[in-house]
Amino acid sequence: MRKYFILMAALGLVAAACGGDSGGGSCESVADDAIDVIQEVIDEMDALSLEEIASMEEEPQALQDMERRAEELQDQANDLGCNDAEMETLLNARAGDLTANGMFGELLVDELQSGGFFE
Repeated sequence: MRKYFILMAALGLVAAACGGDSGGGSCESVADDAIDVIQEVIDEMDALSLEEIASMEEEPQALQDMERRAEELQDQANDLGCNDAEMETLLNARAGDLTANGMFGELLVDELQSGGFFE
């Protein structure tokens, strides 16, 4: 369960990264990219059993990649002048696009779809 909370905190980083001010693109594209990153994490975690998740000694590669991408998305959002309220609306509108094939992913998707981002 500890790993679940670590992942939720990491996903919060992605969501938070989208709420600031790189050239090109739009706030919508930043939100799309954030959802893509979150979906990649869900897909990777869904491929693991609960035993595998519990026995992890290192973060999965998808989480490591997500942290790097969160910084990139933060920079892009900052450059575009995207604010937290706008990004929250965009991310919440896209939460319905997230899918899961396993228990872990379903819990995460349900949480994001029912509670939204920045909650």
